[in-house]
Amino acid sequence: MPHTIDPTTLAAKLEVAFEGCKLRAYWDPNGRVWTIGLGHTAGVKEGDTCTVEQAAAWLAEDNARLIALVSDRPLIEAAALISFGYNCGVGALRRVLSGSITVDHEEFMAGEDPYGEVSGGVRLAGLVSRRQLEAALIEASRSMAK
Repeated sequence: MPHTIDPTTLAAKLEVAFEGCKLRAYWDPNGRVWTIGLGHTAGVKEGDTCTVEQAAAWLAEDNARLIALVSDRPLIEAAALISFGYNCGVGALRRVLSGSITVDHEEFMAGEDPYGEVSGGVRLAGLVSRRQLEAALIEASRSMAK
């Protein structure tokens, strides 16, 4: 029996790999925001704690509006775009979808400075790697669709 996966599940796997899961709120010094679980920030304050189940529920809630924006995209491209939007925000995802900013793999390879690698004025290696993977997945998805 073939394994089936949807964009939501694949995006969550990407996000978990990049975000990690912290059950106690922590201050993100670059993003300058309290964060908990799998990168959840809405309403988080110092001292907050959560369970793994709550972290997963927040991830699903946070992803819901992102998923709606990419529901017409192929699986791998949608998952990469959801990961990007989760990290950079729904507004950034909308700008990518409109073409006003890019997550183009060739720009990463050319050493250009694409959107989403800097947090709090600091270029972070983890964000560079994340953008490279997302861009490569989008490129692969689009080439498979041809």
